[in-house]
This record gives sequence, structure tokens and C-alpha cells, in this order.
Amino acid sequence: MKYHNTIFNQLLNMLPRYRFEQSVKSTQANRYTKHFTAWNQLLVNLYAQVSGKKSLRDIETGLKMQQNSWYHLGLTNAVRSTISYANNKRPYQIAENTFYHLLEKCKDVTPKHKFRFKNPLYTLDATVIDLCLSMFPWAKFRKRKGALKIHTLLDHRGTIPSFIVITDAKQHEVKVAQNLFLPVSLDSIITVDKAYVDFQWLYGLKQRGVYFVTRAKETMNYRVVGQQEVNSSKGLLADKEIMLTGFYSCQKYPEKLRLVTYYDRDNDKIYEFLT
Repeated sequence: MKYHNTIFNQLLNMLPRYRFEQSVKSTQANRYTKHFTAWNQLLVNLYAQVSGKKSLRDIETGLKMQQNSWYHLGLTNAVRSTISYANNKRPYQIAENTFYHLLEKCKDVTPKHKFRFKNPLYTLDATVIDLCLSMFPWAKFRKRKGALKIHTLLDHRGTIPSFIVITDAKQHEVKVAQNLFLPVSLDSIITVDKAYVDFQWLYGLKQRGVYFVTRAKETMNYRVVGQQEVNSSKGLLADKEIMLTGFYSCQKYPEKLRLVTYYDRDNDKIYEFLT
């Protein structure tokens, strides 16, 4: 009989089984479990994801159609009540630990970015996902609208997320960022948009030895304390050293900042970047 290495089997070979079982053991996730183990739960959820299943009933029906293959996966029972109970009761730390082990594995094989500088480059941003309020009442955003917000730290070495945090849509980006410990090394560069311009948070990054680049707000009060020569042929208009002069902002960020003015010829716009 000819052996066929299925796509699903190739996905399973990528999973760090040993690390997964360590997480299961440390969380006692298989305690009192006779058949549907944490590994079986992972297999079922992975199958549901790659096959685009939309409900527990859909998952159960699809698995029953493939029941002849259960032996190879180690499955003995996969009814929707059991799947639902496992998804509700098993510790989330198992999936979290598996994600970070996979992340390290992906970093070794993904292509690196082509920027000339050597510093690790990240982007921190958030996006709103609209939901049907009648189906997801817990995600109430406005009077007749449901939504959640996904906060992502994107590693540009291979363009893969270092982490994803999901909150309700009312959570402001910088408020979430203030409560996160960003898993980045010294000399890393984090790019953010204006929503993250909170000088206390930015100063915290600076104190950790992490660089940041963001857009300067038009209302920012400052005084110029120095200026560097610029190459106007590359669109640079100014490269200034500044000190904040706002009553609160100068207390939150008491050191020098760099303000770079750039002219975008393609769009005929002038941008000011703060770093």
C-alpha cells in the first residue's frame, strides 16, 4: 500500500509535540480525562480551522465522514458536546505556549527583511473587526454595532506576529499598550501611528533601550535645541533635536527627541516623524 503524506500530517509534523506535552503536564490538562486528551483537542481544532468548519455540528459531521482515519490520529471520540466542554475547560496556557514555540520555529525559516539596518524592526498596531451584535452581544461597541479590536505586534523578520491581544473595540490602543510587556530585545525599533503617542509610554520604551518611530501630532508643543544637516535629494527637509514644552508632556518625556520632516513627492505631502 502506497503511503500518502497528507497536508494535515505535514502540519502535525511542524507542531512541537514534546513541548506541547510538557505544557499539558504542567497544567494537568489531562487530569480525569479518559479519551479526549488535550492532543486530541488540538487535532480537532486544527482540522476545523484548515477545513473551514463553522460550527461544532459541522466539525462533528466532518469528522464522522473521515472516521476511517481516526486510528492514525489517535481519536476515539469526537462528539460536539465533548469538543465544547474541552474548549471551555482546558487551560488556555497550552495554546499560548504552543504558539510561542511555533513562533521561534518560524523565525528560523522565514525570510529576513531587506532593510540595511541591523536592528530588529516591529510594528505595533490595532484593527477593529465588525461583528453582528445580535450574534455576539458581548461585543457591544455602539448602540447597534458589535466589534472587537485586535492588537498585534508584527515582526518584520518574516512578517509574522510576535503576539496578538484581543479586546473589546472600546479599548484605546495606547491604554492596551501600557499594560503590555513587549517581547522585544534591546536596540529594537517599534513603529506606531499617532494613536500611540503617549509620552509616558514612549519614555518607558526609551528607558528600556527600545527605539520608537511615530508621526508627530500637529498640536505638539516644543522648542528646537539642535539641528542636523539633511540630504534634500532624498526628500528630507529638516532633522531637529527638540524638547517638549507642554506642561504635562515635558514631565512625561523630560529628555531630547528627534523630529524629522520629510516631503513625499509621490503624494505631495509633508510628514513629521518623531523618534
